[in-house]
Amino acid sequence: MFNLIRELLNFEHGLILHVKFTSMKSLIISVTALVIFISGAAQNCAGYYYLTNSEVEMTTYDKKAKESGKIVYTISGVNKTGNETTASFLSEMKDEKGKSLSKGAGKYKCSNGSLFIDAKVAMPQEQMAAYKEMDVKADEVFIEYPASLAAGQSLKDVSLKMEVINKGTVFSVITLDQTNSKVEGKESVTSPAGTWECWKITYDGRFRSTIGGPSGIGVPVNFKSTEWFAPGFGIVKTETYNKNDKLMGSTLITATKK
Repeated sequence: MFNLIRELLNFEHGLILHVKFTSMKSLIISVTALVIFISGAAQNCAGYYYLTNSEVEMTTYDKKAKESGKIVYTISGVNKTGNETTASFLSEMKDEKGKSLSKGAGKYKCSNGSLFIDAKVAMPQEQMAAYKEMDVKADEVFIEYPASLAAGQSLKDVSLKMEVINKGTVFSVITLDQTNSKVEGKESVTSPAGTWECWKITYDGRFRSTIGGPSGIGVPVNFKSTEWFAPGFGIVKTETYNKNDKLMGSTLITATKK
């Protein structure tokens, strides 16, 4: 850019120089304004449905794409301090008849446009339903979605540990590992709640639940997941596959309430 300006200054014709320099100056101003606009948009946390006082409905589907239930997230306690916004949520999983299967709670936060989602939302809800009458203790671990994403970009690994306590004793220890997260590219996703331009993200997952505490018996379950993340909005769709790449289930956002 600056080399081009220097070349323009060496032109012999003053009028041409003036016109081209003025055009270049306007271009620099326009580009600068665009960069500021994009930067500001990327750092805006207000649009994420996780960070507004709202209710979000995700419909779940089985391996045959048949509706199997819903997960409802109720957002509350939104607080903004400086460049960081935080919110609490309550989640409830229901079967296809509307019967409650399990409930949970967690936190979301956004800092300078980067979104951090409580890793507990990534836990397989069907397995967690077995512990709905027990207390659950978990580390505070977040899945990070940077303010700027690009095809081919790798995201941070996630490792979550939870203890299920029954009558004061550790009944089970659950671990969830999310590795090899990669941004594959952009795809448009349409649902009853709207249409979004999303980043398609893939990762490898490993879920393990032991019975009888940390040294108990447990068989790990390896899986692969794909999710569609809309910047400034949130996760729109997910698909989970077994180690043989066969679809196990999926979710799709179907409703939001302010």
